[in-house]
Amino acid sequence: MKPRILLIIEGTYPWYRGGVSEWVYQYLLGLSDYHFHILQVATDEFLQLDPYQALYPIPDNVRTFSRVQPPKFEQSWQYEKDAWYASVVPNFSNLSFELIHVTNTGFAGWLGSEISKIRQIPLVLTEHALYWKEVEKGAVALECGFKIEGSVIGKHQIMEDFKEIASEVYEQAETVVSVSKININEQKALGAKSPVYIPNGISTDLIEKEIQLNNDPVIGWVGRCAEMKNPLRFFDLVDEFRKQTTRSQPQFIMMLSDANEKKLQQEVIQRGKCYDELELIWNTSAIEHMSRMDALVITSHNESQPLVMFEALAKNALPFGWEVGDVTNAFAITVDNSTSDAKLVKKIDHVISNPNILKELIAERKVTLMESHTWEIIFEEYDQLFSTIGSVFSQ
Repeated sequence: MKPRILLIIEGTYPWYRGGVSEWVYQYLLGLSDYHFHILQVATDEFLQLDPYQALYPIPDNVRTFSRVQPPKFEQSWQYEKDAWYASVVPNFSNLSFELIHVTNTGFAGWLGSEISKIRQIPLVLTEHALYWKEVEKGAVALECGFKIEGSVIGKHQIMEDFKEIASEVYEQAETVVSVSKININEQKALGAKSPVYIPNGISTDLIEKEIQLNNDPVIGWVGRCAEMKNPLRFFDLVDEFRKQTTRSQPQFIMMLSDANEKKLQQEVIQRGKCYDELELIWNTSAIEHMSRMDALVITSHNESQPLVMFEALAKNALPFGWEVGDVTNAFAITVDNSTSDAKLVKKIDHVISNPNILKELIAERKVTLMESHTWEIIFEEYDQLFSTIGSVFSQ
């Protein structure tokens, strides 16, 4: 018998597009013979919405969906956590489940570890991003909607608290999973024992087997309109293309989704009006327009393993960018972080101006995509993992 799972997430799914939202949706579909209770940590903006009238459907195997506010976090975490836990208990006290699965080591991770300890139920962590590192790199808000920018306790204290929370979750978790190879050493440094790598993926039927290029080159950017994704850097690259005499003379597409960072969103909209060669598309599935692109640029300050990198390859758009997280030459064409915009533009121009080179680079990277980065393969690994944990704890 499959264990019933309490899945604890933060923000995003099912209202906003993005890598974690897509992962949660595909996870629920891929494990269709499991029953889930979803407990979501989210701000008032999310709490006012009906999850059954959202962007992503909620599958039938989700038995309950409830939401709780994150802690106010106006003073040290040690002073806040117990009161917050007590306020959350009514949302799961009457639920029956045999396994807890959390998607980060933030508030969701801490909540899962506490329930795991109290109920003596195994905990699995799938860490999509290191929260403390997101704060260190300049995140202004978390997925649950908690605002870091302007917090009364300060960025450094928040970062240290999230490090401590991560250590507690690693210690309590029966299995620690990372979707990113680059994060595993940092997990170990904070106490995670033998983290497992289960990557991000894509649906097999979205992968175009033949590589067909567009007649006119198009360079794209896809992501949440969030400071961590650094959308303004893409405008700098467009400016650099204007300065240089390039063979490709490309057009540009930016596909953005809301991230509740209003100031940045207005800046992106205003700056986008300055470019006739640039099209801004909001809150639309990236896969719908990815085939129009020959290249995808990733400008993020911090990444784990971006799903959009795989979506681009599936639709024959070659990812480019500065090395960050798992954005490496295994799936993209990357340059050192010290590389200037001008040098990256020259590299992009050289590749997309030579169709044979572009095809060859895409083909090499699609082999690995098809071999180990499809949802079917990935969620079979989770099924095996949960079955193993269930059999151990049933003895």
